[in-house]
Amino acid sequence: MNFKLVFAAFIAFTAVDLSAQELALKLSQHPNKEAVIVAVHGVRKDTIGTVPLDQNGRGALAFKTKQPHTGLANLTIKGKAYLSYDFALSPSENPTIICDMEYVYPQNTKILNSPENDGLNRWFDNATLYKQQIGLNQELSKLYKTEEPFLLKLETEKQRVEKLLQKLVDTINQSTLFAGKYMQFKLAQEEKLAKVWESNEIKTIAKNFFTQIDFDALYGSSMWFSIINSCIEVYTKESLYFGTFGADVASNLKHIKNQQVYEDFIDAAISVTEKFSWNTDQDAIVDFIIKDNRLKNPAGKLKKIIEAHKLSVGKKAPNLLITNPFGINSKTTILKTSELRSKYSLLLFYQSDCGHCETAIEGLKVHYEDIVQKGIKIISIAGDLDPAAFTKTAASFPWAAKYRDVEGMNGVNFKNYGVIGTPTMYILDNKGIILSKMATISEVLEFVKRKG
Repeated sequence: MNFKLVFAAFIAFTAVDLSAQELALKLSQHPNKEAVIVAVHGVRKDTIGTVPLDQNGRGALAFKTKQPHTGLANLTIKGKAYLSYDFALSPSENPTIICDMEYVYPQNTKILNSPENDGLNRWFDNATLYKQQIGLNQELSKLYKTEEPFLLKLETEKQRVEKLLQKLVDTINQSTLFAGKYMQFKLAQEEKLAKVWESNEIKTIAKNFFTQIDFDALYGSSMWFSIINSCIEVYTKESLYFGTFGADVASNLKHIKNQQVYEDFIDAAISVTEKFSWNTDQDAIVDFIIKDNRLKNPAGKLKKIIEAHKLSVGKKAPNLLITNPFGINSKTTILKTSELRSKYSLLLFYQSDCGHCETAIEGLKVHYEDIVQKGIKIISIAGDLDPAAFTKTAASFPWAAKYRDVEGMNGVNFKNYGVIGTPTMYILDNKGIILSKMATISEVLEFVKRKG
């Protein structure tokens, strides 16, 4: 199988006049069809144009407006679900795709006027060839004893090919083309990130790679998700770099030029912190976003997270607006967090139909006596719209302070505390000052243990 691919061209975000740029198609086996051109931007696929083909299968896509992003492009033909062809599209090139066969593949397709594709094809093929030769050499070496002369010849040949590969890598690293950037990502994925979990030494290499990524280029490479996802292993709880993800993301954000890439990287990074409950890292990212002041109109989840950032450690916790404990009427009273009359207070925001909440609640119930002995009072606030569901769940709680926000997750308490997912827990001191924000029972038990 030929694994040669043609990938995305350089992502240009500076002011470039694309009015003269044109993508020409000559697909003789697809007369009177429509070709669809789709570009990859991060994890999205955006249609950038549709090209009507004439009776000879010829057509052109003229870019009359400046493209905000350029990257990996894909050609398909309407009604031909089996046909999918990746190619490079650069704002500085006017390529022509030529194919006289029904199946448009790299093996039978030419792309004219495209140094990007020419360079990438050559580098990709050579890198593949050299690696295959090195791998074959290593397998042959296993068949010979150390004293056999042929083994020395194999070692000499291996060193020769390794020098050729290193020379190729040096050329790739020095290139200003996106083809060079792409090959750097591809080689990093195969060499630096493939087994990042194996040792701290490999994690250090991967961490250094992550902090030097050109995210503007990565955005159009089709490897946005896979590269970022591979680097996450560097920052897991078992790693010596645990707790540094937020700082590294902030450092990367400083160097991103394109606003859409900037926003999408924030979204990806915040999603990671949400998935793994890396609250400290999330605080570091949000703190940078606020100070950087480049994100003018945050919306949705990110807006809530930024608002919740105001409730970081050391800040005064908002007062709670409480209905009758079991939601019998809508009368509310104010429960001042500065007057909770306990050494510590654990605020638990949950939902009765939440699996993770059930795990946290069961943990609190099992360890309730230990928690109480440390002077911690539990106050639970349900985001249940159904009072019956709340009553059924809360009946088993050993603590007395169990309430329901009658408007559910959109209720005033959930909004005031910036709760976007459950369970969310805050620990307050006797003055209502936030000491910690948590999402798991293990974090609570660690706090309890420290107070022992």
